Amino acid sequence: MATDLLQTYYEWANATEIKVLDWVDPDGGWKVHPMADYPLADFASVLAICVGYILFVVFGSALMKLGIPAIKTSPIQFIYNPIQVIACSYMFMETAIQAYRNGYSPAPCNAFKADDPVMGNVLYFFYLSKMLDLCDTVFIVVGKKWRQLSFLHVYHHLSVLIIYYIVFRVAQDGDSYASVVLNGFVHTIMYTYYFVSAHTRDIWWKRYLTLIQLIQFVTMNVQGYFMYSRRCPGMPR
Repeated sequence: MATDLLQTYYEWANATEIKVLDWVDPDGGWKVHPMADYPLADFASVLAICVGYILFVVFGSALMKLGIPAIKTSPIQFIYNPIQVIACSYMFMETAIQAYRNGYSPAPCNAFKADDPVMGNVLYFFYLSKMLDLCDTVFIVVGKKWRQLSFLHVYHHLSVLIIYYIVFRVAQDGDSYASVVLNGFVHTIMYTYYFVSAHTRDIWWKRYLTLIQLIQFVTMNVQGYFMYSRRCPGMPR
């Protein structure tokens, strides 16, 4: 019974994935993606993770509010935050290096090779890192830090994961590099702050964090506008 249900789910998810990717990329560039069969890079996986995440937020929060004492997560975060710093700084630097080597420009419409993406591997790693980011919510729930748990927090993590699943599958090269550089850089600073703040309250550069995030948000939206308005070749509509 369970096997039949799982098989039915995968068949439905695969059919849905084809419809979604065909709609996002009607030119069919996603069909020649050499990394499309990488682990967790399919719709069935990302949907299951998203549903599991929502269930954890809803039922995990309800369970913790029944009287279970908060779990101290600082020992785990002592390891988690440096891992994030290393991962984010690697993605930032690797993407910037590959962009430089391949003559990419900050301006839109860089070279896009659907069947041999220069940025394919680092985009895949970036996509996986968005799954790792879900641990932020786990720490909030089990630590009963309810002031940090908001609809915006949950929506942000879910939407970013789904967006970069689509980006990896249909926009696996070219101008997608810019968002990895920007996000990787900003998240390196953020997780460095989280690590340092666990040891001291006096962080003089704390006030610049929001400004840096705002600059990232505006820059990525401006880039997206120019990519769309110029109809960069090879990029999905």
